[in-house]
Amino acid sequence: MTPVSLGAQPPSLILTVCTGNICRSPLAEQLIRARLSKAGIGNFAVGSAGLHAAVNAPMEPLPAALSTEYGGNSAGSFGKQITEVLVGEAELVLTMTRKQRDELVKKYPGAAQQTFTMAEFVRAAESLPLGQSLPPAPSWAAVTGKGTASGVAGLVRRIAAVRSTAELGDADDIPDPINATEAVHREVAHRIATYSDDVVSILGKHL
Repeated sequence: MTPVSLGAQPPSLILTVCTGNICRSPLAEQLIRARLSKAGIGNFAVGSAGLHAAVNAPMEPLPAALSTEYGGNSAGSFGKQITEVLVGEAELVLTMTRKQRDELVKKYPGAAQQTFTMAEFVRAAESLPLGQSLPPAPSWAAVTGKGTASGVAGLVRRIAAVRSTAELGDADDIPDPINATEAVHREVAHRIATYSDDVVSILGKHL
């Protein structure tokens, strides 16, 4: 989780999560990091983990190759198990599916408001007025016990307040491509790359 850049404040952690942490979430991690750097958006760290990780297993070859195609860097990527400490450090958690989101929140209730699927975060942010504050989801501080002084935390609170506008369906989940064909891997990578572009665009627009 190398910070994109450092500033006066500690870097804000974006954590991407899937099941094994050897296909989807490391790809999302690498592409979000690359796009933040390209956009000149600093003071972020980006990491990934798995709910049932293949611990210490290398990233699968096809997602690793596709990461390079889309501008990422898969070097040194190995499966990591999600932990309470890691979730607690993250200001934004992005899962690939609703089931993963729900499993994570059930295990770590304090992460409820900063945890979204990639599709959910992007779609909910479309309802966010540019430069206009909305009231945060009221239970944020009570549920998490975390400070909310950073710009990222404030943005996540605003998006959480309009989460219901996302109206997700099965097609919005990013499926697991493990052991699938190259065509499936490419479709999954394309979707993750598109959402990564959107996530970085949202951060650049609203921070």
